[in-house]
Amino acid sequence: MISNKRKGQTVVEYILVTVAMLAVFVIMYRSLQWAVADAFKSGGKVIVRTYIQSYK
Repeated sequence: MISNKRKGQTVVEYILVTVAMLAVFVIMYRSLQWAVADAFKSGGKVIVRTYIQSYK
């Protein structure tokens, strides 16, 4: 049997790992969201520029 002290330590470890993983995910999500938005903006500008040049 696992002692109560060890069970408590395991629970705390799981909570800390979960919080750390959540923080990493949130940071990655926000940075990727900005990167994807910038990529779409620059891609849209290229498409519009090509469209304008093609139909002048």
